[in-house]
Amino acid sequence: MVVFSPMMSMAQKKVDQIIPDAEKRKIIKAKKLFNSFKIYEGEKILKDLVREHPHEAYYHEALVQLQRQVLDQLRPAYSEYQSFKSSLPSDSTNNEMDEDQALYQHDSKNLNQPIAKKDSVEIEWNGLDTGPRKEDKIKRKKNVDEDEEPILQDATVTIDSSLLKDDFIDDENGVPIKKAPKKDKTLEKQLKAISELAQIPFDGYKNDLIQNCRKATLQVEFADSASFYLRQLMIDTLDPDIRASDLAVEKFENGMIELNAKEAIAAIQFFKQAIDIHADYYSAHLYLGDAFSLAGKDKEAIKEYHKANLLQPNKVEPFEKLSLFYYQIGKYKEAAVACIDAIQIYPQQHFMQLLKRIVNKTGKDFNTQWLLREVYPLTTAKNYFEITALEKTPWWQYQAAEADVHSYFDTLGIVRPNEKTNERYLEIYAWKRMLDDTKKEAFPFARAMNKIGFLDCYVLITSFHHDLYGQFKDFVKNNPEKIKEYFYMLINWEDKKFEKLRKEFFPKTEEVADKTNSENKK
Repeated sequence: MVVFSPMMSMAQKKVDQIIPDAEKRKIIKAKKLFNSFKIYEGEKILKDLVREHPHEAYYHEALVQLQRQVLDQLRPAYSEYQSFKSSLPSDSTNNEMDEDQALYQHDSKNLNQPIAKKDSVEIEWNGLDTGPRKEDKIKRKKNVDEDEEPILQDATVTIDSSLLKDDFIDDENGVPIKKAPKKDKTLEKQLKAISELAQIPFDGYKNDLIQNCRKATLQVEFADSASFYLRQLMIDTLDPDIRASDLAVEKFENGMIELNAKEAIAAIQFFKQAIDIHADYYSAHLYLGDAFSLAGKDKEAIKEYHKANLLQPNKVEPFEKLSLFYYQIGKYKEAAVACIDAIQIYPQQHFMQLLKRIVNKTGKDFNTQWLLREVYPLTTAKNYFEITALEKTPWWQYQAAEADVHSYFDTLGIVRPNEKTNERYLEIYAWKRMLDDTKKEAFPFARAMNKIGFLDCYVLITSFHHDLYGQFKDFVKNNPEKIKEYFYMLINWEDKKFEKLRKEFFPKTEEVADKTNSENKK
């Protein structure tokens, strides 16, 4: 069965009820096209909606979520199609199939993925919802509160092997001969379902998904799925448990089954068995923490999350789970610290949203200070701009700065030794130029951060885009304590200690606040 079933992201939950009827009809039409395996036609509708509503997360999320599910099916579909064709009698393979075969020679590496067998092939699409996916073989849902994103189910392409049996008859001499193949509508439908997916080039489709994710995270603050997919497809590309034996994997998967069924004690036993076989089993330690948490063994849960972090310090999940764990038990300070630790590994938009919820629980009105960019971050790896800013706008000044120092920064945007600038990061250099060359009313928070020496934190963390990952990673490595100080200030920005700074760069806002406070006192 092929299932395209995106689940609701937080951004979509908030706007689902107010999407105009005309747009809803377009989405329904796109759904029907996907269900008919007309992938590109369905995508075109969603891409048009993105262009019409560039700053609404709903449409961005719908597009990238569906693309991600299609991408998951391309290699299995190709592998299954090849298996299907090899099972057919050679004299029943028509010219049309032979022509198709030539189309499917793209990207044929690593295609042997296990495919579950079902009785039929169909597509279902149960609404538009795009919460971040978890890539475990067995999915588990763990709610934090009513806003938590559900976990998506994998889509699978399948055929019924019983349909491949040969059918014989006897000739006039009683010798069995093969019947001429009958046209089977079910079989034709299955072959069409597989072949429609199998002929989509994997690398090209993946690149298109990445570009749409980059655009989404440029144009909207909380593009949860898009931000997650960029990390998944561009950063976390290696399996940390590749050396785990088949027996250890079997024990782990049994543990996931029990965990999914909320059987904490059984899950704990299986995860421990997996770790006994393979001591450095990252995923087993990670989900053993979940099992301990489910069983009410808090100290053991925290211990396992920290073990997982020690095994894979560049993975965000241990800190994410710690943050969610502390959030659930009402320890919001510890939850915030763990969330900030996750952000320092990768500033996924979901983590900023989680931090906002945590801080709100303490009674503070947390503003992430995210800024809508008009252009992509600068890079010396290209000699053109993907989006060119309008002349005489602030972002035009930003882009103009790159020409002055093009040869002084490497392709990551980190400075080479030179006599012109000591600024370590291209992004910071360009921002400072932009602030110098534009009106003081523009970018007030950035100007405030520049005055007190935190512009680098604001630009590379709060205003993070995946294109800045190289500069971000270098900055975090060299400035861990400064980043924590920045988050403290960001969380407490409305406190009295920052009043003078606010009045200098947000004079109108402070006037309104002072007037409101005065009226409240009366």
